Amino acid sequence: MTEPEQRFTALYQLHYEDIARYVRRRAPELDCRDTVAEVFLTAWRRFAELERSPLPLPWLYGVARRVLANAFRGAARAEALIERVAAHAGPGQAPDHAEQTETRLAVARLFDQLPEPDREAVRLIAWEGLTSREAAAVLGCNPAALAMRLHRLRRRLRARHIELIPAMPGTGGTR
Repeated sequence: MTEPEQRFTALYQLHYEDIARYVRRRAPELDCRDTVAEVFLTAWRRFAELERSPLPLPWLYGVARRVLANAFRGAARAEALIERVAAHAGPGQAPDHAEQTETRLAVARLFDQLPEPDREAVRLIAWEGLTSREAAAVLGCNPAALAMRLHRLRRRLRARHIELIPAMPGTGGTR
């Protein structure tokens, strides 16, 4: 162990319980060990500054105070998010997504059965948001050939009542 590691270890052993008590008194609902670990991680990262401090324990308390403030802000944001999600969920139970899941699984099976060039075209346009011209450039083909490939693919999918490739208004079904 290097000399700075030895000094840090001594400081850690000397003040761990002080910082743990500080955290437990102010935030008993938090995981004390995680919070104290974050305090000492900061102390290690800024060890040179800590060693220059004439009073290391108050310096550590200051770090603990900021770590707790961050934890409280994070908890408040999480609570606000939960409230927003709950407000949008509506009354009663959550809707049954079984039918959507069944459709998604069917689409995934169909997607896996497509030839790789068609799958890559779908990925580029539907997932990556490229236009048909941009996707054609990525695939190394001309835009008309890609448009015909996508038209045929859409026709096959519609026969199965599946909308896998989004059609953009005013583009004749291709992007």
